[in-house]
Amino acid sequence: MRTTRLYIPDRIDADAVNNSNAPLVTLGADDSRYLIKVMRYKEGDKVELFNGDGNNYPATIVSAGKSTQLKLDAAEPNHNESPLELTLVQSLAKGTKLDIIVQKATELGVHKISPVSSERSVLQVDENRAQKKLEHWNKIARSACAQSNRSTVPLIDPVTDLKSWLEQHKNETSILIHPDSSNTFKSLKAVTALNILVGPEGGFSEQELTLATNSAVKSVKCGPRVLRTETAGFTAIAIVQALIGDMS
Repeated sequence: MRTTRLYIPDRIDADAVNNSNAPLVTLGADDSRYLIKVMRYKEGDKVELFNGDGNNYPATIVSAGKSTQLKLDAAEPNHNESPLELTLVQSLAKGTKLDIIVQKATELGVHKISPVSSERSVLQVDENRAQKKLEHWNKIARSACAQSNRSTVPLIDPVTDLKSWLEQHKNETSILIHPDSSNTFKSLKAVTALNILVGPEGGFSEQELTLATNSAVKSVKCGPRVLRTETAGFTAIAIVQALIGDMS
């Protein structure tokens, strides 16, 4: 049976864990309920914890209940991170599309996700909802890390507008997915960090495309077919990971 992995927010001293001096970890009510009531774990069973510091922490349940406690057995570096620092710059999309995008981009190994508002974005996030959205996406990313055996949680930036993002990242290597581009992924040079810009349902406007070009962003196409916004990012990430990342 596959080991259950859980994210915990606790800071952990890896050296103390390996020297058997680490304190017990207490799970919150939701994780305790999931582990004990849903997964039917009991005292003595093994699970794996991670807190985003890049380590896996195999642990043993020492008390099972509403506040389940676990003993950390070891601190083991997780080497599953991609050597390519990928940032997905995703335009806001309607419905739950962005939830799926955050989940799948995390599984594919991105280091960062930057949601941006653009002229044709159907979804607009106001200041009152922005923090709740950010917390929601972070929760999705942590869950995707648990499923995909990652121990470093991607950073999710606060929502910003495309123009501001371009101004802040103009000296970085960036590509923009566009179905009419004459460039293919084969033209990409080997890099250690790359930003992938994906437009909304209606695509980037001509003004936005000009802004991107003036910021030295190179357009690239994902094959001969026009992809939806929730498909384009996954496709681009997979291609780039296969070419210069860790999926070859």
